Amino acid sequence: MEPEGHRVHEPGFCTADLPGAGGAIGREPEHFRVEEVLDWPLTGTGEHLWVRVQKRLLNTQDAIEIIARAAGVRGRDIGSAGMKDKHAITSQWLSLPGNASAPETWQLPEGLVVLEATRHQKKLRTGQLAGNRFTIRLVSVPDGGAERASAIVAQIRERGLPNHFGAQRFGIGGANLGRAISWLESGARGDRKRGRFYTKLYPSVIQSEIFNHYLELRGAEGLGRLIAGEVVRLDGTGSVFVVEDPAREQPRLDQHDIHLTGPMPGPKMRRPSGHALELEERAAREAGIDAGLLEKLGRFVDGARRDLVVFPSDLSVSAPAPGELELSFFLPAGSYATELCRELTRTPFFAPREAPPSVGMAPGPG
Repeated sequence: MEPEGHRVHEPGFCTADLPGAGGAIGREPEHFRVEEVLDWPLTGTGEHLWVRVQKRLLNTQDAIEIIARAAGVRGRDIGSAGMKDKHAITSQWLSLPGNASAPETWQLPEGLVVLEATRHQKKLRTGQLAGNRFTIRLVSVPDGGAERASAIVAQIRERGLPNHFGAQRFGIGGANLGRAISWLESGARGDRKRGRFYTKLYPSVIQSEIFNHYLELRGAEGLGRLIAGEVVRLDGTGSVFVVEDPAREQPRLDQHDIHLTGPMPGPKMRRPSGHALELEERAAREAGIDAGLLEKLGRFVDGARRDLVVFPSDLSVSAPAPGELELSFFLPAGSYATELCRELTRTPFFAPREAPPSVGMAPGPG
């Protein structure tokens, strides 16, 4: 029996003042393309073999196991920046130890191709990427959808996109939230074999739900203006500080020199003050997480701040065929392409789909 009483909050739309374009993400792998982008150059020399692979109808873990056998290494010694979904065409980097056989000798199945290979001094670690470049096809778009989509895209370019965690974070129908809370309430006990998996997944699910609640509460007060006591991030860095004088700092927010942040709770997270603190505490309560559970959560995560708004780069929309739209854009690591798509399609948060893309669903640091 699934835990009851913990319903995932479904975010609203930041472009609700505009009509939606309609349609839905196509179900074929070719309709959802992802290209992983690193945030530093590879040197071409070093102990570790790095390969950029393209996968079709293969998830990252399956690809790692196949390549491990082909290269004669252990799967656990292969590094990746994150998981990519099975039902898509995705390219991403993997790193292998120096004793791996040469890629040109690998016997790989259809759907898995090595695009390039080089060397680097270090192993690839989770989260070590700048972000992902997406090309997504929407289908069953009603007449006039292209014009409506263009208006939505223009507004997102100007104001940004609320950086919600997507539905994939919470499992089918949001069931992982109830499981996560029950797991934490019971003292974080569970299947010993999957214990390590639970201690990564479930705390991140709870953090994500609290963040989404806070984003909705903070959004109601306007994401284009600062409030006293909130925590902001300096552009281009992970450094954060508490806003003491909103009027003085507002021009920096307008120029994207600083960014609003929300809570990913944990003992090392920078806490706000005043009204911002009240909002964060309210968000936790609305998510069903009391002070006792927050304390238990701190056993598994350090905590972090996450940007409330993300600005997609190179965002464009076109109409390649009648009833279809194609979106192209870049998002930083940890942001959800499906949330941008929802602004156009206006589909429910947990819209049924045969193959929901889950790029970015792996628990991140924090």
